[in-house]
Amino acid sequence: MKNKITKVIKDYTEGFLSLIYPQFCVICGNELNQQNDHFCFMCEQDLHYTYFEKYKDYTLADEVFWGRLNIESVYALLYYENGNSTKNILHQIKYKEGRSLGVLMGEMMGKKMKNMEEFKDIDALIPIPIHSKKSFIRGYNQSLLIAEGMSEVMEIPVLDALYRKTHDESQTKKSKEERLENVKGKFALKEGGLKNCNHVLIVDDVLTTGSTLEYAARAIYEKKVKAKVSLGTIALAH
Repeated sequence: MKNKITKVIKDYTEGFLSLIYPQFCVICGNELNQQNDHFCFMCEQDLHYTYFEKYKDYTLADEVFWGRLNIESVYALLYYENGNSTKNILHQIKYKEGRSLGVLMGEMMGKKMKNMEEFKDIDALIPIPIHSKKSFIRGYNQSLLIAEGMSEVMEIPVLDALYRKTHDESQTKKSKEERLENVKGKFALKEGGLKNCNHVLIVDDVLTTGSTLEYAARAIYEKKVKAKVSLGTIALAH
């Protein structure tokens, strides 16, 4: 009886709050009902999943790093291209106070990756760091939010193991060559940051040219750390 009363009060409170503070789908903008969080039913069914978790061989995400450096495995949850729903999701996370959405996307990715053989021995999740200046302006690090969502599902700790040495410009409108130059040597591994780790997963929001993730991984390899490195992102541009 007590549980039923608690549920009724909870449902009533949520219903009342939704009238005062309605929530809207981050993709189409339509108002959400109480059963949906961030996405309406139609948009949720139309997400552009990569389904990499079903692949038995390499994926398009793996191919990005061929001939560049040794990466164990790469996973991306969604495909990204101009005009599709993934672009709206990334924009909301990065520029629209998308704290809870970032965590949700991390949880969604974690559920897909949890049972993949390639990631079963991951010791730690390492979010791509952002400079303190950008963190102050935005108020949060979206890669950290994604990693925290993954951590909840995969039961793997998040490590603050990397830091960004200098502030650099946004990568959004840069060419592949400019992106590589922009992040070259910008990351470093904290002293003792990967102690007792054998396999780590670097987490970011989107994989485009791979330059950011590449130099984050290089920062680990340059310290002669024995840990294997894999990569995970919400989206893969193609």
